[in-house]
Amino acid sequence: MDSILEKSYDRPRALLFGLLVNCLFPTRTNESCPLWGLRKSLSIEEKHKYTMGLSNEEVNSILLQHEECFEKRLSNLNQW
Repeated sequence: MDSILEKSYDRPRALLFGLLVNCLFPTRTNESCPLWGLRKSLSIEEKHKYTMGLSNEEVNSILLQHEECFEKRLSNLNQW
């Protein structure tokens, strides 16, 4: 099992932690986002602990959902 220090240097995990702290589309984030409720309810320390506790598969699954949502939102912005 990876140590917390080793996981902290993992780029996907670091990206996920950043997404837990802030969303690029904060006014349009909704319940379909797996991070929506956590973003508002967890302290920064709890966000770090949550991120470090996820498996690599869970991290990748959440990031895939984020990528799909991000691309959809960018596409919607370009339709203006």
